[in-house]
Amino acid sequence: MVPKTLPDQDPAWSRRRWLRSAASLGVTAGVGGAVAAWPAGPARAASPSGSAAGSTAPLPLFDAHLHYSHDAWEVVPPKQAAQILRAAGLKGALVSSSDDEGTQKLLAEAPDIVVPELRPYRTRGDLSTWVRDDGIVTYLEGRLAKFRYVGIGEFHLYGADAELPVPRRMVQLARERGLLLHAHSDADAVERLFAQWPQARVLWAHSGFEPPARVREVLRRHRQLWCDLAFRSDHGASGKVEAGWREAFEEFPERFMPGTDTFTPERWHYVVPHARWTREWLADLPAPLAERIAWRNGQDMLAAVRGAPGYQGHQTQAGVQGNQGNQGSQAAKAPQGCDGGAPGALMARGSGEAAGLSVRFAPRDGRLAVGRHFELAGTVCGAARLLRVDADMPAHRHGMNYRPTFSTADAGAFEARGLMLHMPGIWRFRFELEREGGRRVWVSAETDVR
Repeated sequence: MVPKTLPDQDPAWSRRRWLRSAASLGVTAGVGGAVAAWPAGPARAASPSGSAAGSTAPLPLFDAHLHYSHDAWEVVPPKQAAQILRAAGLKGALVSSSDDEGTQKLLAEAPDIVVPELRPYRTRGDLSTWVRDDGIVTYLEGRLAKFRYVGIGEFHLYGADAELPVPRRMVQLARERGLLLHAHSDADAVERLFAQWPQARVLWAHSGFEPPARVREVLRRHRQLWCDLAFRSDHGASGKVEAGWREAFEEFPERFMPGTDTFTPERWHYVVPHARWTREWLADLPAPLAERIAWRNGQDMLAAVRGAPGYQGHQTQAGVQGNQGNQGSQAAKAPQGCDGGAPGALMARGSGEAAGLSVRFAPRDGRLAVGRHFELAGTVCGAARLLRVDADMPAHRHGMNYRPTFSTADAGAFEARGLMLHMPGIWRFRFELEREGGRRVWVSAETDVR
């Protein structure tokens, strides 16, 4: 029998320790038997549809943590790997490899899904030595000159090692190109990365293998930090969201995303079961939150990285439009840009530090009403990106009882969901924007809702 404690069920387990233990018991994980060798919690669907919202189509997913290294593409050829991604219902997937050749092979096979990252590893052996290997800098510089990536990572970096010359040069290379940093790190190293580059956008692999309370502490300090949930199942054991993780998801609905972590070839045969299990625990959350974690956060993270000043990375729309339909097309329907718009559209205008910025917006169904959920479609007008959508009642000094979520598309278009005004009166719609250079400002508009 395989070890009772599986790595996805106990983050304290090291992957190498589990592999050694399994090998000692005669577990083999070839192409045909990999799923049985790598269970990670229930694989049954959340519902007959496999959708948290109960629709007929499975809930799309953005997988924020996949590898396709040299030993993987020797066992699972690129066409087969692409078929696995599609069978899992992935809208997008962050892929990195040791070496980078695997990423390029899979990108060529599935450009509509694969979002390439550059891992600072030429072979698996670099994982534990790269921080002191000057050859890694040469490797990174050569690949960055030849190919385009959305980020650098996933890399393993802990504590004070982040101050060594090789990791510091890696951060500098990412900064020069405006790339994401995908860090398999402890909280100390995350803090050091932001100290080196305060405007960095960082994806924290495995949520640092930290408990949810600790993850929330770090997220509160860094607004441009996201977390993947790869290679852990404590957040959704038995298909139910654990209470501490539920609090984390509710406090930071825009920051989490699923991941599989195909760190060995056999894990590729676990991508589809893992997607089913992910939909199962997501079904235990409110539908808007489940959808946001499932794929919208991945989409918005990519939009934030690609929309940052000086970005020189991968530009295709994999992970934004994906293979489950183009959500951006709806967000752009109304209002129509900044010079016109749908009937009933409102304009939130900025002043002071927000001068020259505005947001044109309107309810999706054309009307605002009390006591029901609704959606907004809008457009940010001016050189800024949307950070937050909110509404409050200045006269009563309180806001909504729900935290809305939003997704963005091209040309400043956005779509906000999960809004509800619980009482009649004057409501102020507020939009937090980030100007070029990183300054955060608010624009707002008031309207009487009856």
